Amino acid sequence: MGSMERPELLPDCEVPARRRQPDDFVETCLTRLTDDSLADSWRISSLQACSIRGGSAMAAASFVVGADGPWHNALQRIARESRVGFERPDFTYAEYTVGLCYVAGTKGVPAGLRHRAADDLVHRADEAGYAEARSLLPKNGWGWLADAVREGWAVWTAHLFVADETAALTTRLKVGLALAEHDHPAGYVPDSLERLVAHPQAPSADRLALAAAVARRAPKDGVALLRSLASDPLAQAGHRMQAISLLEGIDLVEAEKVRALQTRLPSGRTARGQHREAAKQAERESAARRDREAPEAVAVRLESTIEEILDDLISRGSADWLGDQLDNHIAETDWEGVAQDIADICGVARAENLASSLDLLEVLTRIRYGDDASPIPHSGLDAVGDEEIPRLAREDLEEYVQQEGERAWRRWQDLIEKHGWNEDRLGELDDTSIEVNRDLTDAVCQKAGDHLRKLQQHLVWELWPGLASAASERDYARARGHAASARLLADEAERAEALWREATVRSFSFDPLTLSWPRALWLVFEEWQSARR
Repeated sequence: MGSMERPELLPDCEVPARRRQPDDFVETCLTRLTDDSLADSWRISSLQACSIRGGSAMAAASFVVGADGPWHNALQRIARESRVGFERPDFTYAEYTVGLCYVAGTKGVPAGLRHRAADDLVHRADEAGYAEARSLLPKNGWGWLADAVREGWAVWTAHLFVADETAALTTRLKVGLALAEHDHPAGYVPDSLERLVAHPQAPSADRLALAAAVARRAPKDGVALLRSLASDPLAQAGHRMQAISLLEGIDLVEAEKVRALQTRLPSGRTARGQHREAAKQAERESAARRDREAPEAVAVRLESTIEEILDDLISRGSADWLGDQLDNHIAETDWEGVAQDIADICGVARAENLASSLDLLEVLTRIRYGDDASPIPHSGLDAVGDEEIPRLAREDLEEYVQQEGERAWRRWQDLIEKHGWNEDRLGELDDTSIEVNRDLTDAVCQKAGDHLRKLQQHLVWELWPGLASAASERDYARARGHAASARLLADEAERAEALWREATVRSFSFDPLTLSWPRALWLVFEEWQSARR
């Protein structure tokens, strides 16, 4: 476990740390209630005062009256005489948690009661409760845990204490020995005990006592601990031999292996030197870590991370790679190539991590530069510039066919009126119809392909640079609007690809008889139509 800083909040308890400290009124009431040297009238009035105050004060008094210990009978008598009803307590779960903090933090309350309250706090809030208890009780007065474990309570609190590197090592060893003697499920050895047996700064006699206690209680569970101690050159040679002797009574093969290892272990002096060097290296790494955590270093890392995210955003939609071969693939009618280009465009525009990247960028920017960025939205944003996205529907292509077909036949009409007919009028109409329809098919393919090109160019030259620019300027609302527009463009790109594919396999035609013609030309068209039938 790390440093024991007092938690600001506890699980299922929204009361801040400063309000979990008992005020003078509560301290006085709890102190008088638990002082058996006072007259009963004083103690009864204190209990009644807690009941009138209610809430956490009532919860604290309720715990005191019901707690096990040598004071239990006397406090039960005080409760009966006070006529304060504890059968239906009028306090919440959070208030009871705060009441435990009151009892544990009141110096005038007997130490045993404070310890009971601290243990209940740990059971309620686990590691957060342990940190709270450590802040409420004296830092150097935790040896009581050894007696508590032997009495059968505070076992989990003892586990957390033994694992607490900030606690005094001698007290941890004392509590650890009680834990080693405590009945645990077969095959279970707490990690905290294993670390304590292997602790390089603990006296090897205490380490041996821990391993031996486990071995006496559960021989098989003690094998790993005894082997660890017997293989550690930092332990005194005599203690290693004792560990091997104990191991022989449990697992002779393992004991022989460890005994053979003894000749290959470095001397105690060498091992201590190696340990000192390792400790110095750890201290150097810790100092380097502290340097990295200095405000200036943190600011530099934040700026570097922000720059990396921005560079990533810019490169995602770069014209250097995104759809850069689309023009060639369209010209070659390469269906697979175009499909991959459109898939790349859609992948960038619809990337699931785009929104999270913008959110992370905003959070890091706020941390580094302050709160002048636009707030993270809680709902969808409107697209920015979506009206500028090129659009093309199937109806637009049909209308384009009509316009181009009429334009082509009117050009033919101008030529006929200027230069006259060929000798074979009907043949000339056949040739013109074939040419117009062929040109129409080519023009529709060209228009559908141009639309795909426009979409790619709009994304890489307009939308994405706008998104990257807005992110660089910390205008995240506008950046998210551009991201929304990019998703709309991806939808249009998929529809446009389908239209282009259809245009490449379909023949388009225009019926000139849908137009109005001068009488002379109309007669020729009728004759041509009759001949085609």
